[in-house]
This record gives sequence, structure tokens and C-alpha cells, in this order.
Amino acid sequence: METVLSIKGLSKQYGRVRALDNLNLEVKKGDVFGILGPNGSGKTTTLGIILSVINQTSGQFEWFGEKANKDTRKTIGAILEHPIFYPYLTAVQNLKIVCDIKEVPYARVDEVLTQVGLDERKDTKFKTFSLGMKQRLSIASALLCNPTVMILDEPTNGLDPQGIAEIRELIIEIANSGKTIIIASHLLDEVQKVCSHFCVLQRGKLIYNGLVEDVGKGSVSVEVKADHDDLQTVLEASGLGTTVKRELDKYIIKMEGDHSAAEVNAYLFKQGITAKHLLVQSKSLEKQFLEILAGNKEGGAQ
Repeated sequence: METVLSIKGLSKQYGRVRALDNLNLEVKKGDVFGILGPNGSGKTTTLGIILSVINQTSGQFEWFGEKANKDTRKTIGAILEHPIFYPYLTAVQNLKIVCDIKEVPYARVDEVLTQVGLDERKDTKFKTFSLGMKQRLSIASALLCNPTVMILDEPTNGLDPQGIAEIRELIIEIANSGKTIIIASHLLDEVQKVCSHFCVLQRGKLIYNGLVEDVGKGSVSVEVKADHDDLQTVLEASGLGTTVKRELDKYIIKMEGDHSAAEVNAYLFKQGITAKHLLVQSKSLEKQFLEILAGNKEGGAQ
């Protein structure tokens, strides 16, 4: 698979603060790559450097096997922070200004507005747009040059659930068109729903890099509810799980080896206990993320 972005030993120093520390990453063609991390982890700094908005202190990066230049930048569409549009101009008028800056024909304006679902509001002034519509216009702006790569910094930040769902579907649609997408986000559930790969940064360092589909492999838990005075003891005696813990009115049994929820149910039935509730829990990206951060903290303290 062709490498779209290669980052080698990238570092950024602000005085005594090391915002990015020897970062190494590769993004392949067709990836939807999520960059995760707490505030101050280096997400936006990384995006700023690979977009040539910020100069790195050391290290290098390449787009399509070449150092960044005018031609490679034309293949990249990006949204960093909150793009600024003129409030008293319409969507079409704002995008035509962007066309002039990017040297793109005006014919692209109607195309991208249709792509992001704003064609019916194209002659509406920007100041009347909802947050979700403003974000869609930002994505339309980034799509004007028909980029090979899209870079989105917190694309759903501040949106309500409906707005988040709309942007999520739009990102999936853009990815399905064959574009490579790089997303920096702290909304872990959204990353799990749209990304194929993700990495985790902490204090400027890469502490994890892998496939989203690998999240939760080998770590299934089962929620159990039943009318029994000492259900925890019964579950612990089953030998089916590594741990059993109580959460409000239910118990969570972390499964061991290849054991399944069906075995838990069968075991309880043999004990004369009927389960009122049995639900398989696969590990979410949020749990994986927190475990990665916690593990790295413990490792650093040693």
C-alpha cells in the first residue's frame, strides 16, 4: 500500500516545553487515521507541522515520498482550528473567495456544496448557519481543490448529537470516495466509528499506534443481573472469568480465554439461578485509550 505521509523523528520545542518528541508515523493511502491524545499532547502541533504552518525543531516528514512543496500542498485539504468566513456573505460568495485564493474554478463551488449537503442553503448568509452547517461549509472549502488527503482538526467539536452524526456520515462518505483522511480528535466514540487506524500521543510522545478493529480483541466482559443474594461469589466460583466486580445492580465478569456469555448463562442455570440480564461488552476505544494512558504513566514512573 502506498505511503501517503511519512513522519520520522519529528520534534518541536517551545523554550523549555517539548510539544513534540521524536514522533514517527506512517499513513497509508485510503486510511482514515485518528490522532488521539489529551489536551497538550501534540495533536494540533503535529498537524501544523505537516501542513507547513509550524516549523519543526528537528526531524522530517514527506508527502507521497517527497518533501512538502507547492505541488504536494495542492493535494491536501485541511481544516485547522475554526476557519473564518465572512458573516454577511453567502455560502457561494465565501467559497468563491476561497477559489480565488486556491486558484480553483468557480464550477467547483456548486459541486462541493452538493457534496456536503448545503446546496439548498448556498445563497444563505453565513451568519445564519448553525454550528453544524458552518462545519460543513468548512469541509466544502477544504474539498474545493479536490484533494487526495483531508486533514481535519476536531471536526465535531462543539456540535450537538445531530451535528456530530451529520459530520460523521460526511467523513465516511468522503473516505468512501477514495480520499485519505487524518483526524485529530478527543471524541473517542466518533474516532472508533469512522477511523481505520489510530495513534495516541501523550506529552508529545507516541505511546500507541494500531488498527481500530483491534480494539477490544481478547478482552470481552459480560454484564449479569439475577435475583440472588450472593451473585458475586457464585460468578467468582465459576472459573469463567478473571475478575468479577459490582456496578450498581449488575455484575461485570471479565471473561477468560475462549469462554462465552452462553457459558455464563448455562453455569448460572445449573446453580438454579435465572439471569434477568446478560449483555456482552466489547472494550470500547475509550477504555483502551484510558488503559494506554494509565499504562504509560505507570511505565514512566518506574
